Amino acid sequence: MEEKILNERYHLVELVGTGGMATVYRGHDVLLDRPIAVKVLREPYASDTDFRSRFLAEARAVAKLDHPHIVRIYDLGIDQGRPYLVMELVAGQSLKERIRQEAPLPILEILQIGEQICAGVGTAHRAGIVHCDLKPQNILITTAGAVKVTDFGIAKALRAEYEEEEEPQVVWGSPHYISPEQAAGEHPTPASDVYSIGVMLYEMLAGVPPFHAEDDAALIRKHLQETPAPPSSFNPQTPPRLEWLVSKVLSKEKSRRYRNAEQLGMALTEYMRHGEEQTVSHPVVPPTPQQTSTLPYSPQTEQSAREKAPQRGPDWLLWLLFGIAAIAVLGLIPLWGYVYQIYNESGAPSASSSADGVATKTPVGELVSVPRLIGLSVADAEELAKSYQLQFAVQREDESTDALPGTILSQDPPPGTRVPVSSTLQVVKAMGQLFPLQDVLGLQLKDVVEPLAAQGLTIQTEKVWSTEPTGKILAQLPAPESEIQAGDTVTLTVSGGKEQRLSLQVNFNNQIILEEALVPQYTFQPGDSVPVTLYWRALQPLTKNYVIFTHLTTSATGTPAAQHDSEPGNGTNPTTGWAPGEIIIDPHQVTIPQGTTAGSYQLRVGLYTAEGRLKIIDSGHTQVAAESVFIVNVEVRP
Repeated sequence: MEEKILNERYHLVELVGTGGMATVYRGHDVLLDRPIAVKVLREPYASDTDFRSRFLAEARAVAKLDHPHIVRIYDLGIDQGRPYLVMELVAGQSLKERIRQEAPLPILEILQIGEQICAGVGTAHRAGIVHCDLKPQNILITTAGAVKVTDFGIAKALRAEYEEEEEPQVVWGSPHYISPEQAAGEHPTPASDVYSIGVMLYEMLAGVPPFHAEDDAALIRKHLQETPAPPSSFNPQTPPRLEWLVSKVLSKEKSRRYRNAEQLGMALTEYMRHGEEQTVSHPVVPPTPQQTSTLPYSPQTEQSAREKAPQRGPDWLLWLLFGIAAIAVLGLIPLWGYVYQIYNESGAPSASSSADGVATKTPVGELVSVPRLIGLSVADAEELAKSYQLQFAVQREDESTDALPGTILSQDPPPGTRVPVSSTLQVVKAMGQLFPLQDVLGLQLKDVVEPLAAQGLTIQTEKVWSTEPTGKILAQLPAPESEIQAGDTVTLTVSGGKEQRLSLQVNFNNQIILEEALVPQYTFQPGDSVPVTLYWRALQPLTKNYVIFTHLTTSATGTPAAQHDSEPGNGTNPTTGWAPGEIIIDPHQVTIPQGTTAGSYQLRVGLYTAEGRLKIIDSGHTQVAAESVFIVNVEVRP
């Protein structure tokens, strides 16, 4: 049993939860006279000096986050060798409890919960913090309906504890909510948190997580290899566009998801703003009389029915039904001929079906259900079709007074039709008039998004650091006055404000601290150079000249796609000349080779001599692997 008072200030009132790492109490802050929650680290973690240091470092980083959708950390300390966190006490229930009680949740409530989760987690992502273990148990809902995210950094601290000791296949996180890259043993990124949020959106829609298995190992394999059943197979009221959004977030390849929680939150906000029809429940078709229950058959009931039935002439309805049935049978003859032909060409058919009810192996190949594309933009409709392994083609454009220009008016085959994989969906697009694109240069992004969207345009933004005010539009593509029409995409380059340094605080063997890094932009093309400025601080006089490596890799331990190695200051400022305590400003750049595959790459740095890489003993505010420091993800585009 934990002591009743910590450091003569925090009174432990009631045990409210316990887990593998910590015990949680409802408590009272005697000094400030307010209710609190206290999380006390359990053994063996509490007595492990290295783990304790990492755990408290993570807590200090999270304590700097001040956001209404993040559970605040008021204080942290150590009492009799056991670390503890003092946190905001949230009155309410966890998202997991709410799902168990009421799932599937109403569509609007799902969107509002998801938006608030993204707001909190997005704030952490901007500060360089990845949660690593998002799950409904870590999402708290207050009695007023507000969402708060908790337990930042704990999984990260636990992972670092075992990272160098365990076999590569050991992963950390909750198996039901873990991202594929975490399941593969890679370091989590903001896109990993996005995947976990997607799993929660799926569970709120369907009432169950997307994957189930008897053991954790099998569950992890499903995250790596399998496509989940669509939420609509559990909840028919799932709007098609929301189902498409969830499938995008649950992509195995992290580059196909939203890159961070802030981007996903923007997508949810836009969905609520422009997708009112998706938030309305679809009407349920009542069963036909033939589908309702009847009395069990018996000769007596049949005789009774005959006696009660009025005597009539010829039953013309019956003859009509016979005629329809005959026509239907005749219509099947060409289909069976086609099946017979396929049978002869490919041999005996295999009978198997997927568990999700979407795709089925039949004698003519794999069948999928056609998604609903009507009302979507052409870009979204094409991506949704591709996610179902279907081809997409715009057949023509028609004028329409009811549909937004640039959206899908009709489709062939219609939604719900079962067709072979790789079939082509023919669509008709609502015609839009050509009009000149207005000049928005110099305006604030918030002032132009709605007017442009009202014209049926898709808005994409790219943020760059500049001396201009935050949110100011610096460039637009296409150029002002270009002829465009509804459905086209407009890309706006927006000022992110003055350059912001990434706080790292990485300790290299108690000799050097990597304090910060500055990366002015995150999007590049093959042939570009990626600039990064590193801010070092020596803790003691250095007797060796260290070389600094800068790598672009697809994973923490992958072969670099690009690299640059040099002494600090390109050889002009060797580490043996660094004075303890002095901040060394050290610019580097790594050139992306021509032909580099488009995608997301990790920018990583480290120190080495001929004897090997300098050991990292504290990862600070980022992640480390193989004695290299993760700085930021950059995007390489064609």
